[in-house]
Amino acid sequence: MPFKLKAIVGLALALLTAAVIHAQMQPSHEAPAAGQAPAAAQAPAPNGSNPIAELERSIAGREKEPSGTVFKNVQILKEVPAGQLLDIMRTGFSRSLGVKCSYCHVVGSWDKEDKSEKQVARDMMKMTGTIDNELLKNIKNLKSDKPSVSCATCHRGQEKPATRMESTPKPADAAPPAKPGR
Repeated sequence: MPFKLKAIVGLALALLTAAVIHAQMQPSHEAPAAGQAPAAAQAPAPNGSNPIAELERSIAGREKEPSGTVFKNVQILKEVPAGQLLDIMRTGFSRSLGVKCSYCHVVGSWDKEDKSEKQVARDMMKMTGTIDNELLKNIKNLKSDKPSVSCATCHRGQEKPATRMESTPKPADAAPPAKPGR
């Protein structure tokens, strides 16, 4: 398998693994049942249909074929099996970013490029690949055989990534701290 393909498959698996670990750390009332998509990815469309279920039905029998041959306009995860790509989208993206499919995609016209978020996600995948495959391996004394980052590393279930450490929010009615010596 060529290095680039290995890197892409490795990145996809790292994203999926991080999302699963993240999901396991959530309180049990938030984690979806085994084999069930997160609520963000399952929400029915306004007309009552479930676009993901429709998409799954449309690829029935082709789930093991490469995504690039099953779907239109797949640019990064072309060699990942089509059924696995849907799982990566559901878990690695929807859950890691706390968004619905419609955040990046035009539902029903999945190949359209109408939303800039789709290209941002592609660029972020390249960034995490560079971090995982080029930068982390050069950090001496790192206590991991295969360190990696994923969407969940920074996003932690939120649309906007954490870019700095936030202090713990204080209740609005909390008294200001006392000054020393008073």
